[in-house]
Order: sequence, then structure tokens, then C-alpha cells
Amino acid sequence: MNDNPKKKFIGSLPQKELLKLYSKHVNGPKVRFFKSLGLGVIPGERDGIFLRTLEGPRPGDPPLEMYNCRTSGGVYNLGHGNPRITQIVKDALDSGLDIGDHILLSEQRALLGKKLAELMPGDISKTTFGVAGGEAVDCAIKFSRAYTQRKGCISAIGGYHGHTGFALATGDPLFRDNFLWNLPEFKQVPFNDVDAMRKAVTDEIACVILETIPATGGILIASEGYFAEVREICDENGVMMIIDEVQAGLGRTGELWAIYGGLYPNEKVVPDFMVLGKGMTSGIYPLSVCSYKPFIEKAVYKDNPFIHISTTGGSDIGCVIALEMLNIQSDQKFLNHVKDMGKYFQRGLEEIKEEFPDFIKEIRGRGLMWGVEFHNETNSQLAMLSIIKEGVLLDYCDNKKDTLKLLPPLVVQKHELDVILSKIRTALDKLKKIKK
Repeated sequence: MNDNPKKKFIGSLPQKELLKLYSKHVNGPKVRFFKSLGLGVIPGERDGIFLRTLEGPRPGDPPLEMYNCRTSGGVYNLGHGNPRITQIVKDALDSGLDIGDHILLSEQRALLGKKLAELMPGDISKTTFGVAGGEAVDCAIKFSRAYTQRKGCISAIGGYHGHTGFALATGDPLFRDNFLWNLPEFKQVPFNDVDAMRKAVTDEIACVILETIPATGGILIASEGYFAEVREICDENGVMMIIDEVQAGLGRTGELWAIYGGLYPNEKVVPDFMVLGKGMTSGIYPLSVCSYKPFIEKAVYKDNPFIHISTTGGSDIGCVIALEMLNIQSDQKFLNHVKDMGKYFQRGLEEIKEEFPDFIKEIRGRGLMWGVEFHNETNSQLAMLSIIKEGVLLDYCDNKKDTLKLLPPLVVQKHELDVILSKIRTALDKLKKIKK
């Protein structure tokens, strides 16, 4: 009998055997893809901003030890195993809480709903809970259609809002074509193009959905005034404005909401819907949020209060965790830390850009959300692999593959950023020597 709790759940079998099981029973093409990159490894122990693979990529190689600058798109804003989050989970379980019953009323949903209403921009004060960001996006689009009695939806080219129903329909062909999911009422326009948006929004459009900072699209930063103009266009046409802050929200920019001062300090736009996910429960129990203005509720639930449900969305355990997360991440000291670390990280990335002008074209972002655009996709992919093998986990933007994205945990410290920047610099230096 093995009494070591880590060995019970981490490294229970050799990595080679686990890869075979994953390939046979979960996703064979994914295993082959990672092996082709020399990254056929499985994450094992994780703590704070670090994770360690079970074994190395090849037999006899040591495990990879990496600073997590991917954070699963912002899931691990508080790092892995945050002690306050871990303790609140233990306390909740000891109190007898479980996921609850989605049909019944809930103390925890009520308390989390109240907290969200206090923190949301403007008069957004109602919340419907889900499990993942895509489900929350589906909810926002459904509710927009119910309120406006229209079907159309406008999203941005290169944007990403999830892999489920309506969310998938808002995305790029890369994700939807294989599933024959090209709904005629769903249109796309270039991001940050007000004229294109104005032409696209008609009296057949129910909603406009935009990420405040498109991550999959390349960590794009809109011009100041863009979102305010989109708000005006929506108001003029009776269209719902949905803002997706699944990745850019919850303090990632140094403000709690990117749309409300996080992009530009003096620009505070209030949408009709705010969609959140990923970081809502700090990687412990999945929970997503579709928060909206109160006038929308009557159109949705007028005949049936059970017309939209999610069996495990807004679970009691998930709500307890999310409430503690909000207590941590809405604190001004916490947000000031993100701002300070973001400025420090930006300076370091800009210095690296100056050192490697033949590789790097542009650095852009806010807070601790940064994109590094290379002059071509080949160098971007090679740099990504080199940086990962040097010990920094990151990935590229699916809809803009010449850009790498860096989302370190919001609890990262200056000395850790120093190491991360040093490893990026070393990786690029090695790549430069290889390409000479």
C-alpha cells in the first residue's frame, strides 16, 4: 500500500505507459503532436508559479521544470495550490458542502451574486452561472436573442469565445468548419475597425461580442475610444453589447476589468453582459459567469424560471472558491502589484526586443498579459519550443501564429520575472546562433 498522497495521484504509472493510455483512450493525435515537438511529457507536481513534468521528453532525460507563463489562459491567476484557496476548499468540504442542486435555491450562489454585483461595471447586477467560458458565452447570446427577438451576432475576426454552440459560431473557421457550424446569422468584422462594425450592425443583429484583449487573436490592443464607439453603435441600434473577459478580466490588466479602466485609465465602458471563466475558481473547481443588466431578466425568464439551467454551473463549492478569489483579486494592493509587475515585465520584454530585432517585431499588452510578435511564424514556433525547453511554459496565439502569448500568474514576483526574462533571452540567443 502506497501512503504517499503525491504518488497516489502524481506519477502513479511511468510516463511512457500514461502516454499510451492517453493515446488509446483520450486523444491520439494530441499525443503525436506533442511528441513531434519533443514535448511528449505529462505535467506532474505543481506549486506556485512552477510545474514539473513526470519525466523528461526522452528516456533518461530529467523532468522539465518550468515557470508557468501559460496558466491555461489565466486559470492559475493565483498560481498552483494557493494556500488561501486550498484552505477554503478544505473548510467548505468539512462543512458538508458539495455541488448543490441546480434546480434548488443556493446560499452560495446568492452570496457570490451579491459580490459580483458590487464589483461589476455600472448597473450590471444579475448573474447566471455555468462551468466554462463557452457556456457563459452561449448564455449571453441566448439571453440577447430572447431580449431583442433577433438572431444576428457580430464578433471579431481572429477572436475566440469557446468551442460550444453559439460560442463556436462566433469563432474563426479554424475551429468551426470541421463541424459544419457556419450559422448564417453570425458575422465577423475586423477587430478595432469602427467603420466595419457600424456597417455590420443592422436591425437584424441581437448582439455584438468582443474580447477586450483578443488573446487567441494575438493579444491585440484596441485604439482608445474603440469600445466606447461600439457601445454607441449598439445603443443606436438596440443591440446588446457582450464583453468577454475570460482571459483579460479579474485583474489581469492591473484593473479588475479591462473594459473599465484596464485598457485606458480614463475609458470606462459598461456593456450589457460581462462573461467570465477560467480564473473564477483558481484552477480548483470549474465555474463561469454571465453577468448582465437587470432589465434583461424579464425577457428571459418571463414564462419559465427554469428555461436556462446548468447542472454543475454555480456549484456551491465553486461559488465558495470564487468568492474567496474575488476577495483576493479585487483588493487594491493586489491590483497595484499586478500593475507594478506588469510594467517591470514590459520593460524586460522591450529590452529583449531591442536585443533581437531580427526576430521580434512588436511587444504589446497590458498588466501581466503580453504578446510577443515575431517577423514570421517559423521564428515564432521555433522560439516557443526553445523557450519551453529553457524552462518557461508559454504558447502561441492560434489565430495569429507569429505571436507568442505570456500570461504569468498574477502573484509572480520581481525576482521570478527576472529568471523568466533571462530564460527567454537565453532561448532566443541559442536560436540566433543556430540560425546563423
